[in-house]
Amino acid sequence: MRHPFKTFALASCVLSLLLLTSTYAQKHSPQPQSHGIIIANMDTSVVPGDDFYLYANGAWIQRTPIPPDRSRIGVFSKLADLTEKQTKGIIETISKSKSAEGSETRQIADLYASFMDEKGIESRGFAPLKPHLEAIAAIKNKQELARALGESLRADVDPLNNTNFHTANLFGLWTAPGFEDSDHYAAYLLQGGVELPSRDYYLSDTPRMKDVRAKYHDHVVAMLKLAGFTDPEARAGRIVDLEHSIAEKQQSLADNEDIHKANNTWKQSDFAAKAPGLDWKQFFAGAGLDKQEQFTVWQPAAFTGEAALVESAPLEAWKDWLAYHLIEDYSDFLPKAVADEEFNFFDKILTGTPSQRPRWQRGIGLVNRFLGDALGKIYAKKYFPPKAKEEADAMVANLIASFRKRIEALPWMAPATKAEAQKKLDTLYVGIGYPESWHDYSGYEVKAD
Repeated sequence: MRHPFKTFALASCVLSLLLLTSTYAQKHSPQPQSHGIIIANMDTSVVPGDDFYLYANGAWIQRTPIPPDRSRIGVFSKLADLTEKQTKGIIETISKSKSAEGSETRQIADLYASFMDEKGIESRGFAPLKPHLEAIAAIKNKQELARALGESLRADVDPLNNTNFHTANLFGLWTAPGFEDSDHYAAYLLQGGVELPSRDYYLSDTPRMKDVRAKYHDHVVAMLKLAGFTDPEARAGRIVDLEHSIAEKQQSLADNEDIHKANNTWKQSDFAAKAPGLDWKQFFAGAGLDKQEQFTVWQPAAFTGEAALVESAPLEAWKDWLAYHLIEDYSDFLPKAVADEEFNFFDKILTGTPSQRPRWQRGIGLVNRFLGDALGKIYAKKYFPPKAKEEADAMVANLIASFRKRIEALPWMAPATKAEAQKKLDTLYVGIGYPESWHDYSGYEVKAD
């Protein structure tokens, strides 16, 4: 998935350890700790009622530069920097050891090495993508197109996470407890199809958005040229026009967040009637979901509109769209000119980030993304001692005990309601630091080249 706010997520384990590790280190540090409001960080020239954020933080903002490889900075940035340095040390140590073939430590070392091998990446050029681009070029009709669109479907969206609502694939998949049956997981389908952050980037007539669209067109042309496509200007025009048409069919961000409009159950047999134009049988077969009986469709109108576009838009436009999206998906792992062009538009132009992060940091992000539990397991052993976990567990136990007392003391809650609240508290699961079981990567193949 590509979008301007993309970032490689740190391993879930590492992320969950950040604050706990820092808290443990501070608590057991011999240095004295201070608490309270830091007056020097405030800007008292600002009227609190006008802008409380600047009133509380203005002086700190004025004297704190944002590093050139970021679009924002805060307290968690400092924790993330510390974790990255610690993780780098772990990976470097692993890389120097001679781990057994197929072991998790060997997988970590080989994956990191593959990304850091810039010379090897340059020598291969677009060869790794060639079979996939050839498969797209060989699509002969809309049935084959539907299957290819289905093959692109990923579990890459989360409507409860504003930073992960977007997918550049035609549609996105989310699995979560059902609206009507929370005891079972449901398959949710969400709108997608555009590379820019939202439909507003295509539809708004503000000077800023018009400028972004012009630069986006130039970016698409540049990416197609780097990939060796003929007639990149015409192809880019078709791609951008198609994305504009898709954006017109999409639901607004405000409507997306209204979950009362999202509870729409469609049986697989309903799609042909409710969203004609796309060969849904081929789509679901390509996605590996042909045995899934029903879905929750988050934005029905978008599905109807986008399916109709599959039928009405020229096949060649869709093939160009698929090829360009594939290149964007893998731009971080292609030669430097491609990665730089992708960064120049999505990060420098869209988010105002002047410089790309050092390659070693991006390499750590890659390992965290694909081998997060394997790396998190080692990190936890080294930086999250059992003593810290014991203290965190005790803190949570105290919080739960406090909840119980508060529920019983509520004067406005009926006894029956209190009993239900206590039952909910009994089912509360709290995960501290790392999971009880780790992901198994034995079926994941990694090669250092």
